[in-house]
Amino acid sequence: MERKTLRTLVVSGALVAGVGLVGVSAASAVVPSGPSGAAVSASTPSAVHGAAAESVNYAVTRAATVDGLRVRMGPGTDSLILGQIYAGEPVQVITSTRVSGGQQWDLVMLQSDSAGGLPGGYVGWVTDAYLY
Repeated sequence: MERKTLRTLVVSGALVAGVGLVGVSAASAVVPSGPSGAAVSASTPSAVHGAAAESVNYAVTRAATVDGLRVRMGPGTDSLILGQIYAGEPVQVITSTRVSGGQQWDLVMLQSDSAGGLPGGYVGWVTDAYLY
């Protein structure tokens, strides 16, 4: 089995077993890789889409300011939409990145089930402009 495929399966299994996210799309568990093929972690956000890392206060929970804020597979409007969150729904920012156009994106973990159908603990990217 190819190493990247094995890593994806291990991460998927850990998410299902450790967080209880049964039914979550396996695509959300894919570990992004940098140019060298090495896994990109939350500590190396600049390797994702060539973006620059931002300083993040992980102790702060933020919330959506609008209904229907799209949660995406990666930072940027060209990334696949995984679901939506709604005004007031809390998220924890894992890391932030700024894409080439200047827009800041946050990798977030939902703190509760979303009215948009995503379960609590789900991880995805949202634009920072609609979080407070």
